[in-house]
Amino acid sequence: MICAKETAKNPFQITTPENLDAQTTVSLFVDVFTDFPKVIDPGHVFLTGPRGVGKSMMFRYLQADCQCLVEDCVFSELPFIGIYIPIKNWSLVKTELKRLDERHASEIFNEHLMVSQIATEVFDSLLKSLKAVESIDKTSLIQYCKYVLSPLTDCDITWESGEINSTFEILSQIKCYMNSAYSKASMYTKKLAFDTHLPMYDGPLYDYQDFLVPLLSSLSSIIGFPKGTIYLLIDDAHFLTDVQTRILNSWIATRTSGRISLKVSSQYDYKNYYTVTGSTIDSPHDFTEIDMATVYTANSGKSNYKERIQSIVARRLALYNINVKPELFFPVDEEQEKKVETIATDYRKKYDDGNGKGYYRDDDAYRYARPDYIKSLAGKSKSSSTYSYSGFDQLVHLSSGIVRYFLEPAHIMYSKELAIDTNRKVESISPSIQNRVVRDEAENFLFIELERYKKEGHESAIPKEDLERLSNLVQGLGGLFRQILLSERSERRVFSIAISDNLTEDVERILDIGVNFGFFHRSTIGRKNRRSGGRTKLYIMNKRLAPIWNLDPTGFSGYLFIKNAVLQEGIRNPQSLLARIERSGALQEMEYVQLNLFTPNDEPMANSLDM
Repeated sequence: MICAKETAKNPFQITTPENLDAQTTVSLFVDVFTDFPKVIDPGHVFLTGPRGVGKSMMFRYLQADCQCLVEDCVFSELPFIGIYIPIKNWSLVKTELKRLDERHASEIFNEHLMVSQIATEVFDSLLKSLKAVESIDKTSLIQYCKYVLSPLTDCDITWESGEINSTFEILSQIKCYMNSAYSKASMYTKKLAFDTHLPMYDGPLYDYQDFLVPLLSSLSSIIGFPKGTIYLLIDDAHFLTDVQTRILNSWIATRTSGRISLKVSSQYDYKNYYTVTGSTIDSPHDFTEIDMATVYTANSGKSNYKERIQSIVARRLALYNINVKPELFFPVDEEQEKKVETIATDYRKKYDDGNGKGYYRDDDAYRYARPDYIKSLAGKSKSSSTYSYSGFDQLVHLSSGIVRYFLEPAHIMYSKELAIDTNRKVESISPSIQNRVVRDEAENFLFIELERYKKEGHESAIPKEDLERLSNLVQGLGGLFRQILLSERSERRVFSIAISDNLTEDVERILDIGVNFGFFHRSTIGRKNRRSGGRTKLYIMNKRLAPIWNLDPTGFSGYLFIKNAVLQEGIRNPQSLLARIERSGALQEMEYVQLNLFTPNDEPMANSLDM
């Protein structure tokens, strides 16, 4: 359990899940996630999403030591055994491996590296688990070595019962052998850098189907080992090379998920979905695909994201003996909310008088009250920047479906609140601190983080010209959404664009970079033309950026159909585009798709910005 005296005394501290002990992981993990049953059941699964969405935390929760606590059982009774495989920690010597590209040995050799590394990590994981070592029967493990391991490795790893003292010693020797097989191949790759000719490799060559599958699936025959499926929790698979990605895809294409299920996490830049034979892997035939990011930040039939954040915050506060509801720990700006509520009351009165636009009494109040208030600040007083981004609900919306985007600013807020008086117990964060932190975080996200990426330090780095174009596009769209908020249109909460024609390669490349860096979430939507039908790409801007333009982040509202040419102009010169739109009065003629507040309907209903 976390002890406040032993940590930075901050309940929102973000710790790498790999470094969390089992008890803390189980205490902090929230399984209020719609697709979690698909992850925990046998079968190959792809978990995709940007950094901070909770993929690694979910994998930590699925590991054996955590599941023993969750199921309140001993190691041998586990329904499955999860083994964590962190790709980012692998040292596969990628630069040297490029010398094998386009040669027959490349796929064979890369597969051996991957298999021997995974086998090493499986036995290392068992060694680190006291429950596993205590449960696995020594004599039965010796039989496994004699009849399974030795024939597979062609190596004499056999003992009589009296020749070795413990299960721990046997597991240690198996791990050493696997690591030796990996090290021999790894050293070979390093030698490639010093020889113009490919030297002969004379070590073992292991593969998935004929080595790893029988090696791991036979573990269940050992007395004291769980009989369920082995889950290989392969984290950050986007770090694999093209060849290694095709190898992993080939494993997924096999029908082995009943014995070994591959749970693969990746950001959106996973290299490809081809196998080594050139065929594709497809969902749901070969695997289940789950996108952990969500654009819906309110509780609805589409998402329970707000409920998930509530549970995460409540558990973190409870661990630090702060017995306050999340809504009270992050209070709203009372004066501001009274003014918004006054406007909302006027809309409800109009509805009662028969002058409402919405279907239900609260529709207009929810849709227009806050944008009207923000618009009023931009009037003669020109005080838009005084709008307060405070209150638990607004912070949830600003996190834009990414758990880390809630916890990181909360961590800073707590530190600033504590710094006022380090001797007091923090039981709430003042609205002024909340507002200041989220505004700073928005500017850091767009201007400082993106600027950092422009310092090219690797051959695969994104050209700084493309990053400049991305910055222009984000600023152009943010400015456009601000113009819409201040217009007289019926729907003024717009955060999304749908493509009304075809994207050119240069624009799509910039949007893809934006998706990978978390500036956009990508989805699809029905096309405008009802007769031709079909769907087109939809890009939702990260609400974390809302404070830069004083936008309303609440809810997931309208979206704007836009042509590729407009995006090209925004990428080149956003200020010129915004000035031209404002001069033309085009905003007054545009229509927007309006999503139902609770059951989003993405049927085409809008005109476009075709300037």
